[in-house]
Amino acid sequence: MNSIEPFAFVITFLLGGVILLGCFIIMVILKSISLKYSRYFLAVSLFGLVQHLVTYLLFTTQLIKQWPHLFGVGYPLLFLVGTTFYLFIKSYGVPSFKLSKIDYLHFLPFTVMFIYYLPRYFDTTEEKLSIIKYYYDILPESGVSFSNWFMSSLHLLLLLGYSLVSLFLLYKKDRKNGILLKRFSLLLIILSAFEIVLQTGFLLTGASAITSEIILSSLMSVTILLLGYWIVDIKQVLPVLEGKKYKTSPLSKIQSKTIQKEIKTYIETDRPFLNANLKIADVASAINIPSHHISQVLNEEMNTNFYEMINYHRIEKAKEMLCSGALEKLSVQAIGQECGFSSKTSFYRAFKKATLKTPTAYIKEVSNSPQ
Repeated sequence: MNSIEPFAFVITFLLGGVILLGCFIIMVILKSISLKYSRYFLAVSLFGLVQHLVTYLLFTTQLIKQWPHLFGVGYPLLFLVGTTFYLFIKSYGVPSFKLSKIDYLHFLPFTVMFIYYLPRYFDTTEEKLSIIKYYYDILPESGVSFSNWFMSSLHLLLLLGYSLVSLFLLYKKDRKNGILLKRFSLLLIILSAFEIVLQTGFLLTGASAITSEIILSSLMSVTILLLGYWIVDIKQVLPVLEGKKYKTSPLSKIQSKTIQKEIKTYIETDRPFLNANLKIADVASAINIPSHHISQVLNEEMNTNFYEMINYHRIEKAKEMLCSGALEKLSVQAIGQECGFSSKTSFYRAFKKATLKTPTAYIKEVSNSPQ
């Protein structure tokens, strides 16, 4: 035990940070109006993972022994992770999506497990401590029964199944969903598969809970961090964080609307977005409006930010060039540079984000679509 205490301390510190970051990501998801109804499914799925990290944290710090009544409180929520992720994929990009009667059946595993574990919530402190002690002790050499393995791995098996189905659904409806969602599915497939293998190994070798909790929590933390990195573009989040800053702004509604028109006119007429080094200060100087007023109008009136607005116009210009046959004369990188992108990487990233396709795939689809 002593040999892993320093490592356990580091993991404990990191777990706390990942939990906080996970809560922040959930907040951002819930504020993402563009995701419509699907954002609630994604938020619940991520919450299921984050709350389980709290259990890992309680074990690695051994606080679970001081607060035994927290043991297993959120366990049934793990049976919602796969379900809600699948419903997120199914509802993504479908503004009119509504749960059908069959969709409600996907909540059956969660309901059954909640009812099954409900009596345990009312166990005495002594009963819960005895179970907790069992998790910390090394398991007997005889190992565990199949039923014990199945019960401890059931939520992972469900997550693996739903992630596989989600990936299949994405490939089946490729035009409506992008590579980013496929990454989500693949990441959850890898997470669930690895945890099943590792957890099986721990159970068969009789490893103590503290050892398995440290390794499994590390794996889940990496998963949440990757999901967060893919979900949250900090430049898009800034308007969410800046919302309260504008409460004392002197701009009236009429002034904001006037500035909005000036910004649109300047961007569409002068097309400054073709300059790869364009900054908000350049626009402010050109239309003689303070930068912070431009940021406020973009945020409050246009529901965007400077980075998003400029990239939107650059992508529209790129789509126009691609459809006009520019790819026959110029490389993809050259087209990106013509449209104001500083590198091929930034062009590809922005184009995929906007269209869910690479420039080459986009022009192929446009070429094959009926006129």
